[in-house]
Amino acid sequence: MKPEVRGTLLILAAGFLWGISATLAKLLLAGTVDTLLLVQTRVTFSALLMGAGYALFSRARLRAKPRDLWRFLLLGVLGIAGANVTYYHVIKESSVATAILLQYTAPFLVLGWAALTREERVTRPKVLAALLSLAGCFLSVGGVSGDAGAIPGGALAVGLLSALCFAFLNVFPRSIAGRAGVGTMTFYALLFASLFWLMVNPPAAVIERNVPSSTWLLLAGFAVISVLLPHTLYFTGLRHVAASRAIVTSTFEPVVAIVSAALMAGELLAPPQVFGAVLVLSAIVFLQRSREPAGA
Repeated sequence: MKPEVRGTLLILAAGFLWGISATLAKLLLAGTVDTLLLVQTRVTFSALLMGAGYALFSRARLRAKPRDLWRFLLLGVLGIAGANVTYYHVIKESSVATAILLQYTAPFLVLGWAALTREERVTRPKVLAALLSLAGCFLSVGGVSGDAGAIPGGALAVGLLSALCFAFLNVFPRSIAGRAGVGTMTFYALLFASLFWLMVNPPAAVIERNVPSSTWLLLAGFAVISVLLPHTLYFTGLRHVAASRAIVTSTFEPVVAIVSAALMAGELLAPPQVFGAVLVLSAIVFLQRSREPAGA
């Protein structure tokens, strides 16, 4: 299997898990779980599970070079923690649809960064695929019916910040993964994100919430599905796929989100949503069929 095909499949798998996670998060947030506890526990449980696994079976992955620590810190705090809290804040204040739509304006930020730094070539197929995927996202999340248009001002600002964090999460890891390894990079990024949330929401404050043990089990499972597995898959895929191609491919997430919302939350799929899903899938296929220019 070609490296680019392998990378694309890994990113699609990550998008699938993120799409399911969006619906699960909405169900959890509708109960006794608040946004802060959700985003904190999903990275903390992931870091603990990954660290324990490496300590038992692959201790070499726990060794990090001191000069890479600040990079892991930025990736964990600005990338993972930043994208998580802004995304789920918009879900709580508005809807899953709005959160996905705003976050997936990120492909244009990545394309702009690529053009500015010349890290990769911005080709016509990439721009067309980004436009096609954004239109598909708009339709998928109910843009025609107006559901995606009634966005509170605060949620809109946070959603755009979410797109910026997600774009950073696509661009920055490429400079680290090849040198430090995907496993090491992912673990320390999650560790720094966890430490950040411990400062924002100390253990004493978490204990005061008196969360039932059954909820803790749900949060641990949610951490594996929404962070541990998809981030590992996505960062591994980024080693084989250009950032602009990766982030357009990741728009597979809203397709999974609307389907999972229909199956798990009883939300009906309107014809525009189905057509939007087709557009997103068409953008992904179109992008994969286009060739990267020589030397890119």
